[in-house]
Amino acid sequence: MFDPYSRHAARMRKQRRHALASRLCQIFTRAATQAKSTASPFKVGDYVAGDDPFNGSQEGVVAVIKGPSIGLRTVVPRGGTLVYYDYRQLRRPW
Repeated sequence: MFDPYSRHAARMRKQRRHALASRLCQIFTRAATQAKSTASPFKVGDYVAGDDPFNGSQEGVVAVIKGPSIGLRTVVPRGGTLVYYDYRQLRRPW
């Protein structure tokens, strides 16, 4: 009729499944966050030179870092206050 052990075992399996699902969710969330954020070698305030066929060659100070894009604040702004470059197109001028 009533078997308390099987009911307990079913409850334990359910708890293990829930714990595994939450742990997998944490792992995938951490992996997605790391994949979205790129490790740029530059920091806000660094003086860099950018060379791009569309934006031209300009030097400036890093003002904004959003993923792979870095916003440079230049002395002579062309078309706006910031010029965005991919971090792979930037270098230190010296």
